[in-house]
Amino acid sequence: MTTTSLHTAPAPHNAPTQDTPTQDAPAQTVPVPAGTEDTGTARVAMFDLDGTLVDSPRAIVETFDAAFWAMGLAPRDPADIRATIGLPLEQAFGKLLGVPQDDPSVAEGVARYQEAFRTVILPRARSLVFPGVPEGLAELRRRGIVVTVATSKFHASAEALLTAAGLRDHITELVGADDVTHPKPHPESGLLILGRLGARPEHAVMVGDTTHDLNMAAAAGLASVAVTYGVHERAELESVSPTHVADTFAQAVEQILTVLPADGDARTVESLLDDSTYHIEFNGHLTNHIKHAVVALSGLGVDPARIRAYHDNYIALTPYGCRVEPARSPQRVIDDSNWLELLGRRQDFAAYCAFFDRRERELGMAGLLREYVPRLLPGWVGALQHATIHLGWALDAGNRRMAIEGIAYLAFAYVDCHPERARPSGAPVTAGSLTAGPRDSMLEIARHWEENGARLGPWVEDLVGGTGDGIHPELMRSGLQYRIARMLGEGHPLMYETPSWVDTQDPDASWEQLAHLVTVLYLTEPGDFLLLHLVTALHAMRHIADALPAEEQRRAVACYWTGILGVLFSRGHFVTPSKLTAIDGLFDSAMDDQDDPRWAREWDWHIARAVEEEEEHNAKLVYVMRELWRRSGGRSVYRVAAGQFTTTPELPHTFEQPPVD
Repeated sequence: MTTTSLHTAPAPHNAPTQDTPTQDAPAQTVPVPAGTEDTGTARVAMFDLDGTLVDSPRAIVETFDAAFWAMGLAPRDPADIRATIGLPLEQAFGKLLGVPQDDPSVAEGVARYQEAFRTVILPRARSLVFPGVPEGLAELRRRGIVVTVATSKFHASAEALLTAAGLRDHITELVGADDVTHPKPHPESGLLILGRLGARPEHAVMVGDTTHDLNMAAAAGLASVAVTYGVHERAELESVSPTHVADTFAQAVEQILTVLPADGDARTVESLLDDSTYHIEFNGHLTNHIKHAVVALSGLGVDPARIRAYHDNYIALTPYGCRVEPARSPQRVIDDSNWLELLGRRQDFAAYCAFFDRRERELGMAGLLREYVPRLLPGWVGALQHATIHLGWALDAGNRRMAIEGIAYLAFAYVDCHPERARPSGAPVTAGSLTAGPRDSMLEIARHWEENGARLGPWVEDLVGGTGDGIHPELMRSGLQYRIARMLGEGHPLMYETPSWVDTQDPDASWEQLAHLVTVLYLTEPGDFLLLHLVTALHAMRHIADALPAEEQRRAVACYWTGILGVLFSRGHFVTPSKLTAIDGLFDSAMDDQDDPRWAREWDWHIARAVEEEEEHNAKLVYVMRELWRRSGGRSVYRVAAGQFTTTPELPHTFEQPPVD
């Protein structure tokens, strides 16, 4: 299929063209796409593209003019050209040239048009954006409104134009004419967007410059804003009774905010954390991370409405391309007599939640943590550490429901790191000793890997290539989680040589040193998904340890140390001593003046980037790094690491198999 960005491409046989009116269908007779029956509260602004966001009609006329000049022909009347907008290029050139569509001059005209678009119009796309559009879209997003586009262009054409115009990053969902069976004014485009976002018609508004846009809105049950600066005149727009009429884009933004206020029905951060609508995992063992992101964004001072929009976007479609799954009902009753029977079996998360909910009401949160978490600490690495993150970040936020979910998830996804195998290293703690602190202990292990890597690497691959007793078959789909579970099950002697600093120094000092160490490790391989989890899990483990009795706090440090070594060994390679020493040396004494406005601006940039990232681990990274930067008095390593964003990993081929529940 040939596509262009400003004028329509040839339509499929018998399909409606991009702006060709089709018979309106009453909203009540249109099948609702899956998802629109949800009770989501996302506030959605839908925009037409041509004539609403970008002055495409003027650009289309200019492109036709350029094509005619290139053909050695005089330009046509602009009114005649505008009358063809919405037709396939072949039909448009046939009408304007007065020849059949199969005439050779039509094919030449299409080719000249496409060339003119690429060389003349696309580079000028930013100049075609209507006044106030970039600022208005940014303001809507800042207010927590999800910005989408429903256009009569084909999808690829709209993508090209939005990207060239510098607007694509503002758009969460884009629906083109070829994404639906019935383009505008049929309501399918609007309903498809609502379905993807899990939103309701009463929480959405359509903005457009033609009656096609307004009729689509009415048929889909949406409010509408008609803009008068596009194709259709005010009288024609008013003939279909839009909710509002705007003469400028800024006025349209004001009217959107009137239709979609951030009123008392909007979710607060606390209500998002209290929500029990969704299961803790999706597509098998993938963790539903959204509450972690809510805690991070709230801690970074992001506007609650924007956090709500971030939440709702994640719920509609996670970065893995899967929707989160609804909560499941308990299948049994768990109590004190049987709660350990299902430990790590990945069964009945809802029953675990119900159990810990009852016990919290009896013991209080402090009592619940002291009673059950010590038994769960050895399994902190389970679910790629996300169970630990869920609990620790809940304690950070002070949210009861999320904390109960975190304890339940620790039991549900428990993977033992076998602290009972630990033995003292026997090395004394002295200044400069290899066991003087976490980074020196890690350097000792890195040297061992450097000397023995030719043997250790293949040993790891042989180990993870086999099967292990007690590992849930669902983890076989994971790749990473299976490797870690196999490594923790088998172990390596170095994983269980407990350094003296674990038992002799104050746990707070150990956590500070471990924070520096895992941050340096992350900087040796910036963006590495496993290393990033060690950072965010440390933040969680510290909060969990603080809630435990003194004798359990050192045990939490020991479990964390053994667990991170299991994770590092499972990768089959290790950082070289020289690289670890070099990166550590760069930042060992580097400090920022926390009163320097440069660093405040840099943190603002990190936060702004994190809010725009679909990969929620980046918001968590920025939050933890800023907390560590503040607590440490401005250690530069944390500010630098905050900008090293990760990307969502591709799912392994094992995900072609169905999940094992």
